[in-house]
Amino acid sequence: MLNVSFGYLKNLIKKELILSELENLLFEMGFEMAANGDELAIEITPDRPDLLCAHGLARAINIFLGFEAKDYEAKKSEIKVVVDESVADVRPYAVCAVIKNINFSGEKLREIIDFQEKLHSTFARGRKKAAIGIYPLEKIKPPIYYKAEKPEKISFIPLDFSREMNGREILLKHPKGIEYGKLLEGKEKYPVFVDSKNEILSMPPIINSAKIGKVTEQTKELFVECSGFDLEILKKTLNLIVTALAEMGGEIYTVEVIYKNKKIETPDLSKEEIKLSRANVSKLLGIELSKEEIEKLLKKMGYSVGDDKIFVPCYRTDILHEVDVIDDIARAYGPNNFKPEFPKIYTTASLTKKTRIKNKIRELMIGLGFQEVFTLILTNKNDQLDKMNYESKEEPIYLENQVDKSINMVRISLIPELLKVLYYNQHRQFPQKIFEIGEVAFKSPKSETKSLEKVYLAALIANSTIGYESISSVVDAIFSNLNLNYKLVETEDERFIPGRVAKILVNNKEVGVVGEISPKVLENFKLEIPAVGFEIDLDFLF
Repeated sequence: MLNVSFGYLKNLIKKELILSELENLLFEMGFEMAANGDELAIEITPDRPDLLCAHGLARAINIFLGFEAKDYEAKKSEIKVVVDESVADVRPYAVCAVIKNINFSGEKLREIIDFQEKLHSTFARGRKKAAIGIYPLEKIKPPIYYKAEKPEKISFIPLDFSREMNGREILLKHPKGIEYGKLLEGKEKYPVFVDSKNEILSMPPIINSAKIGKVTEQTKELFVECSGFDLEILKKTLNLIVTALAEMGGEIYTVEVIYKNKKIETPDLSKEEIKLSRANVSKLLGIELSKEEIEKLLKKMGYSVGDDKIFVPCYRTDILHEVDVIDDIARAYGPNNFKPEFPKIYTTASLTKKTRIKNKIRELMIGLGFQEVFTLILTNKNDQLDKMNYESKEEPIYLENQVDKSINMVRISLIPELLKVLYYNQHRQFPQKIFEIGEVAFKSPKSETKSLEKVYLAALIANSTIGYESISSVVDAIFSNLNLNYKLVETEDERFIPGRVAKILVNNKEVGVVGEISPKVLENFKLEIPAVGFEIDLDFLF
């Protein structure tokens, strides 16, 4: 959400607009606006952090209205930042820039501070991915050093405080330390930026120094840094900040960042080239556009076009794929310009082969006396791997920044989830026969989505008198009804009792496993009754 006064925003737009015209224009661009007198609340989509400040939004509006997009260039400064090896285990990377001839009169200073905080809470994921520091360069003596020190050795007056505090005190007593201290939790050393006079600029990702880290309306030159764990994310974050400052009239200068084994100059304001197929534009949008029309629409969204090449502005962090470019073409074309059409070919809906197979297996399992259950695809490593004594051949997909710490991965097996169902139903009568047909997912670097989804069938029988034959006969019934030849070959699997487990082979390819659940696994799930089960990868049927 961007909150800005209409008067302030109107002065940044190069065409005279009344309030209703601005509202219609924003809707055409894909954003909604609510007005309360002169105050505007503009709903910005999460994929456009560059629009979370008035100057960024005005830039997009001006380009959309046909005004020339600005090309950002960075001059070379003599400023150097040395990154010490001590930060490797804390926040290993930093990128930096210098801004000169900035004028923070009016609302500009408040706007850039607000933009910084919005980036922290959205794009930077609560300062975890990136922490942004902005300082008055006039008070800093280069070169600047980025290093890690023991918290007791770090001592400075943090912003909004009047007394000196050490690193640990800041985490315990300063509001920002209390809010973001978890990002340094368990670390022996904390990161700091220090100038050549040994004056501390800040302790990222927590707080700036009050002495040389406070920007005022009188500040004319800035030192800007971003620290974190992913160099590419940091470069994009830095570009968001410095281009916004350039829109305010500042001049961008590069900084040489020196690592042990390399030197880099940042910011990198070069435009990224992206491929676009005209055929895909027509296919996805359902309209025929000429090459010239596509180029015109792209320029309306800030892209550079030339020699059959398309270049993405350096401040656009949301363009990851050709589809993102086509989405921008659709916005520039205008939602009201799309005309709905009835399909020329009429078809009768029917189930896909995949759904028909799943339904057949579902009916078969119910006919064999099993009850279907449905569990969640999001689960946790403890249940999926640790309690199962299991090491997956495929790499699981783990979740970042989860609110509920008990949910931290996408499931790779259905059996642990079925064991949890048995645990919560121990008060019910035995035997219990349950099954599930559901999706699992693994990492797959070569696929477009970087993940591989599969459909598994899993079943468990729990009873005091149960054995391998009880569950292998179910597997036999399934394959017999599907008219498929299969083999059971003894194998080793930590989840099952040794000698009472077999892998399922179809055409000499392993498609599943069947056996008696290990007593250790049952104990981990607090189950007091024996259980047998199987799990089959159904993808070979599809």
